Amino acid sequence: MIQHDHDSPEVVEALSKGNVRKANELMKSVYWIHALVVHGNHLGRTLGYPTANLELTGNKTFLLANGVYAVKAEVNHLVYSGMANAGVRPTIAGKTLTLEVNLFDFTGDLYGKTMVVYFFDRIRDEKKFDSLDQLVQQIHQDKQEATRLLS
Repeated sequence: MIQHDHDSPEVVEALSKGNVRKANELMKSVYWIHALVVHGNHLGRTLGYPTANLELTGNKTFLLANGVYAVKAEVNHLVYSGMANAGVRPTIAGKTLTLEVNLFDFTGDLYGKTMVVYFFDRIRDEKKFDSLDQLVQQIHQDKQEATRLLS
C-alpha cells in the first residue's frame, strides 16, 4: 500500500524525479510505502549490507525515480534508520523494479513481515558499477550520507 495523498501533479512530478524532500514539503508529510518483506537473491547479505526486499507487485502506483534514498522504516512497532535502493540493480544485470531496504543496527528475520518505509531524501541515482567491490565501496559511502541526512 502506498500513501495516497499525493494526488497533486506537483507531488507526482517531484516523486517521479526522486525529489522526495520537495514532495514531503508539498504534502506536509513524509512519503511512505507499506509492503511485505519477501525473499530476494540474498546478495546484500554476502556484501555485508543485508536488505529487506519489498513486494511491489501490488503497488502499481510506486512513483519514485530509481536511486538510493535515506529512509526510516518501521517494523514490529520499532523504527530504524536506513537506506533504500529503488531500481533494477544494473550491476547484477537486474531486470525488474525492486525496492531493497538496509536497516542500520538491525539483526533478525524480516521475511513475511510488513514494513513501512518513510522516504526523507535522495542520496544519488542508481548506477552500474564495474565490480561488486566498487558497489560495496559506494554502499559504504551511501550509508554515511544516509546517516548524515537522517541525523
